[in-house]
Amino acid sequence: MPEIKQYNYCLDFIKGIACICVVFMHCEFPGLLGTAVQAVSRFCVPLFFMVSGYFCCFAVTDSAEINRKMTKKIKHVGKITLYACLAYILFDVVQYFVFGKNFFGWNAKTVFDMIVFNQPIIVAGQYWFLFALLYDYLLFALVLKLKMERYVGFFVVFMVAMYLVGAQGMHLLGHHVPNMFYRNFLIEGVAFFGLGYWIHSNQLKLKFSNIALISVVIIFSLLCFVERYLMGRDFGVNVVTFPQVFCLFLYAVNNPNKHAGVLQIIGKRYSMFVYIIHPIVWHTMEYVYGVCGVASNIIALYVLPLIVVSITLLVSHIIYYAKNSTHIPIHG
Repeated sequence: MPEIKQYNYCLDFIKGIACICVVFMHCEFPGLLGTAVQAVSRFCVPLFFMVSGYFCCFAVTDSAEINRKMTKKIKHVGKITLYACLAYILFDVVQYFVFGKNFFGWNAKTVFDMIVFNQPIIVAGQYWFLFALLYDYLLFALVLKLKMERYVGFFVVFMVAMYLVGAQGMHLLGHHVPNMFYRNFLIEGVAFFGLGYWIHSNQLKLKFSNIALISVVIIFSLLCFVERYLMGRDFGVNVVTFPQVFCLFLYAVNNPNKHAGVLQIIGKRYSMFVYIIHPIVWHTMEYVYGVCGVASNIIALYVLPLIVVSITLLVSHIIYYAKNSTHIPIHG
């Protein structure tokens, strides 16, 4: 299995775009603009799963070395998840005492949903991704230990089919399925984590022209608007997101030297911080808007996502340099 050692600027560039789009998906622009941005940005979380799976394809064949690498990755994501949970528990406690928001949602069902379907109880709902990613690392460590890598492609196809049946398929049949049944580590997580691994394993065979890849990305990005209009609701991942993110990822891995610059630096240094921090910034700014009496002002609402992105990036920058100057092992 090829292990590409060259640093990939393009992949970090796309991660930079994706982390900003994640903010815009949650803190939406008003009206049609918000709907359009959200529809085309559904590739973000799948991309982050794929990046993780991509870097789990190792050139080494020694079992002990593979176990060491996977253990390091699991500890890394475990620390991130732990720190994120502590940050949001503190934030929820502050909201409880300052705003009277009741965050006590512990019962048998919520605990079950958290353990099985990666649904956070008192931390931000967006954190399902962190729990799912941790589970996927653990699951993939088992796959490698059992030497079942050759079945990854089958797992990917099967989980993509399960996703499409559970989401869009059931909707077309007139049934509503809560998205936690398909937006979890096993279905969405395995589908895209495994796809990233499969791309790395077959990278030398997946050579297409940049024009072809970019054309597919553009076409299917536009089709995101069509699907959103026709389906009338948000399923997390559009049907057309699958070819969109696949070709976007291929473009990145086939052009590692392209797009160095500001967005690439954001993707490399801050993408995980942005994902973790932005709900705190978003909900804090909503409170500030309410205090200032502009919560219904249309201009203020259009500016809000830009403010949230700017503050989130600033805080991420501060944390990044504080971490590196004091050697706090936030990223393992």
